[in-house]
Amino acid sequence: MKEIFKQKRNFILLCYPLGILILILAKRNRDIAEYVFARGVYRVYGWIFSHINGILPFSVGEILLILFVIGMAAFPIVTGIFIIRSKRKLVTLVSSIRHLLIILGVVFLWFMIGAGTNYYRYEFSEFSGLKIQKSTVDELYQLCMELAEKTNKARADLGIADDEVFVSKLTNRERAEEAKKAMEKLSEKYEILEGYYPYAKSVFFSRTLSEFNITGVYFPWTVEANVNVDTVDYTKGACLCHELSHLRGFMREDEANFIGYLAAVNSDSAELRYSGYMSALVNAGNQLYDADKDKYYEVRSTYCEGIIKDFSANSVYWAQFKDTTLSKAGEKMNDTYLKINNVQDGTKSYGRMVDLLLAEWRAKQ
Repeated sequence: MKEIFKQKRNFILLCYPLGILILILAKRNRDIAEYVFARGVYRVYGWIFSHINGILPFSVGEILLILFVIGMAAFPIVTGIFIIRSKRKLVTLVSSIRHLLIILGVVFLWFMIGAGTNYYRYEFSEFSGLKIQKSTVDELYQLCMELAEKTNKARADLGIADDEVFVSKLTNRERAEEAKKAMEKLSEKYEILEGYYPYAKSVFFSRTLSEFNITGVYFPWTVEANVNVDTVDYTKGACLCHELSHLRGFMREDEANFIGYLAAVNSDSAELRYSGYMSALVNAGNQLYDADKDKYYEVRSTYCEGIIKDFSANSVYWAQFKDTTLSKAGEKMNDTYLKINNVQDGTKSYGRMVDLLLAEWRAKQ
């Protein structure tokens, strides 16, 4: 029996070379990343796990992450106790390390199947027909003016006073349902987005996510979209759609931002439409500010009072976490994670959503 368990442990250690082989294949050949993994292995894997975990109202990923952190923290303590009590101390140490390597190997291979290879698939622009090209400041300015106009209208459609900060009338579950419907509706236009969409999960320790400067997390080991529900309400709809887009294998943040925007602004929910336009307005506005401050303030002067109040409320919310040790750590972890996974500009990639917004804008001219 011991020999059987030993063989199984050695077999599981193959997770490392297998995971590395999968990574090499995906990096060297986009067709393999796209058709073998994104539309093949991952699609089956995602369908199974999203159906299983989608039944549960809570985030399985959040629980697993907490258990993993506790386990990693306890590992050296427990190992130390076993070594002290053991007569064969070196054997006990080696055995403990081997068990840790087995766990990490499974986690690594599981990640490669659930997310890693998808960073090397074809860009969403290949499926949407949008042409990415260098844009002028004037084009960016015109895009921002158009977005400002649409955002003003979306704010008016909410039916709340201009001097009030937007407060959602939806529960977290109702908003998640609207996001689910929005993604399903968008998939009717883009076949590549077709598939089963479970409800995105509200994170119980959302405040902790804010401490780490995180608004949402896709957990590839359980195929769950997890959302921080402690943030200001206008940001939540677009964030939900953003995280759900990862379930279709689009891992790059600029693409997830854009897909989330498309789903939100075409939603039947006025709240999601407003959230989507606000997301686009922020990203495009930030780039215009860097390119031409005068033009940015010209666009900003067209914002209705309600938009200004909502932006201010968001700034006040995040100011309490600014430059803290945890927020810096969260930013560094996210930046490092993205760079490791073929996103060379790290967290700056979120802003590349604007390239897709401009491509969409040009296509409509």
